Amino acid sequence: MSDRPWPTAAAFLADEIASFRPFEAILGLDARDLDTGGQAHGWSARDLLSHLVGGHEVATEVARELRTRPASVRKAVADAEWDARADEINEEIREAWSRLPIDDFRSRARSATAALRSALAEVPIEHWWESEEYFDYFNSETVAHYDDHRADLDQVLGRQAG
Repeated sequence: MSDRPWPTAAAFLADEIASFRPFEAILGLDARDLDTGGQAHGWSARDLLSHLVGGHEVATEVARELRTRPASVRKAVADAEWDARADEINEEIREAWSRLPIDDFRSRARSATAALRSALAEVPIEHWWESEEYFDYFNSETVAHYDDHRADLDQVLGRQAG
């Protein structure tokens, strides 16, 4: 745990909020720009945010399990599903979210992110922060995942990277 850039769980959670904030710009796009504006690897702005917050929804389920026990069955199932069919899962998320009216899209995205933060705040520290497996999981679904898609965000928002 000493090689983590965050000294505490609270610092990690604060960084998660700050790291996600740039992606919230997608919520302010109009319907045209959300779906047919800039593209990143064939993904629209809606697709990109759906991908991130779709992961938040699963991570919320994991966190809710960890509130009462030190291991999550949902995480084990999600990991196995991801290993077997990651591209299909991404497409299922994209397809489901593409059908949402813009107001429902915005509401669901905000709710998913808020639910994850709320659920994670209720997990005993020893069940996630002090667990390499679960810390790595939550980091991979949040801060590290946002870092992976930072250039994509610039593309879908029509900004020059740099």
